[in-house]
Amino acid sequence: MREVRDRALFDLDDGPVTPSNRVDLTAATRLLNVLLASLVVSSLQYEQHALVVRAPALRPLAELLFAGADRDRGDARLVATRIRQLGCVGDYDPRHLSARSRVAFRAFPDGDVVGIVTQNLVGARILVQTLQEAVRWIGDDDPTTRRLLERLLEAKETQADELSAQSAQQQAVTGRPGARPGT
Repeated sequence: MREVRDRALFDLDDGPVTPSNRVDLTAATRLLNVLLASLVVSSLQYEQHALVVRAPALRPLAELLFAGADRDRGDARLVATRIRQLGCVGDYDPRHLSARSRVAFRAFPDGDVVGIVTQNLVGARILVQTLQEAVRWIGDDDPTTRRLLERLLEAKETQADELSAQSAQQQAVTGRPGARPGT
């Protein structure tokens, strides 16, 4: 008991980061900043796409896209909070966001609903893969970060599922099965 207390008293300025946290803080922060940038870019893309979808019949799609933007912004806030808890600062600098993001921002002309839905589905799937890789990399070295990443992964998989259903619906309406961005 005394040993645990002595370790807890060591480097009090480190906040929640104790000597028992075995993660490489520099590498973890770099990883979390990539995730932060990806979520911010994804949220901006969702927002842009929701504003482009204007037809009254597509209002449910626009609401789904707005909800995706809100969710990604909230998730980015959680990631930035964790970065701060680890003793660093989340990098929101617009000059760095697109370079670090794994999600590429792509705008579409009004009416390309299949392209919009497919692009957001691709972005969600990229984030699912990124989160899966991050969970594996963190492992048991930082249980708090791992649990955060697992919660984000679960939410992003749900989001990808919703977009997949929306994609199938839009492809059925337009007759463009298997359409991919840029085709």
